[in-house]
Amino acid sequence: MSISVEDSDWTILPTNRSAHVQGVHESLLQECEKDIIWYRENFFGKPHYNYLGLETERGPIAISIVEGNENWKVLVRTKTGSERLTVPTKSVPVPFLRKIFGLGPPLESVMQAASSNIPVSAVTLSRELALPNELLAMEERQVIRSYKFGVAYLTTGQTTEEEMLRNRTERTSKAYQQFLSFLGERIELKGWKGYRAGLDTSASGNTGTHSIYTKWQSYEIMFHVATLLPYTEHEPQQVERKRHLGNDIVLIVFQDPEAGKLRIKTVASKQNHVVAAVQPCPEGYRVQFVAKEGVLSFSPELPEPTIIGTDATARDFFLHKLVNAERASYKAPSFAPKIQRTRNVLLTDVCTKYAS
Repeated sequence: MSISVEDSDWTILPTNRSAHVQGVHESLLQECEKDIIWYRENFFGKPHYNYLGLETERGPIAISIVEGNENWKVLVRTKTGSERLTVPTKSVPVPFLRKIFGLGPPLESVMQAASSNIPVSAVTLSRELALPNELLAMEERQVIRSYKFGVAYLTTGQTTEEEMLRNRTERTSKAYQQFLSFLGERIELKGWKGYRAGLDTSASGNTGTHSIYTKWQSYEIMFHVATLLPYTEHEPQQVERKRHLGNDIVLIVFQDPEAGKLRIKTVASKQNHVVAAVQPCPEGYRVQFVAKEGVLSFSPELPEPTIIGTDATARDFFLHKLVNAERASYKAPSFAPKIQRTRNVLLTDVCTKYAS
């Protein structure tokens, strides 16, 4: 089992001899979720200040400031993300006249002490009572609570995307069927009320009758399984299957022991950024991950040899790797600008609506 990355912009992810297959021992919170929690714990429902700037050198910006017992806390939101900053109260100078009247430092001084990158002169204080709720809602809109991953099957002698998209359920191996059960439960699409990932849940069944789904760590995951999607006779490219798997950021390729190396350059989708190859072995599954150029490294680290079992811990490890693979891909050059544009629009709306 393996993937050939020859003559491509893909890289085989490294392994670590000291790494181990283990359950989830780190926070799965996304950065925007951490921002929400920090704002709720330190600002929301408490006296604090919100500054907005529509046209600044950093684009639209929203800044929240609150004074604690020993520190000022500052949350800076821009199109590229948020910064959670803490400034010791004693480090912010208080002008003499303000001391006489028992006042603290100007909030402009707090912002300057927090970061030299805050465009202090370009922001204004907003006293709109609805703004805190709007800022929370803005961050909530960016939280991803569902994922979709593609699953394809390679059998004897096959090495290309076109070949794996042509495989049919009735010709797959028992090991492959067991792997689908490892990933999640088989659900009927007709009438399905959960996350559907673009699959047809009406009576027409345009995307097949069943799929593989799981709820994991409070996230919904739907798998676009090529062999469960409609097969079209005399159509080499299997456009309907390609339409779904080609739009998945992470693709899983199950390889029977007799399958050849997947030639990654035959995977033509611009959307696929991480491919996980899986092959059955006596201990469970041997896995290999490859990533497109621009995808940063992501946890958990792969052990050497890269073998996982079939128990709940191994499943947690594998799903954790898939979720983080997609998250890491968001920061790749092909996705980051799109995410920034979305955040820019959200911030612009808030600033336009609430800036004084």
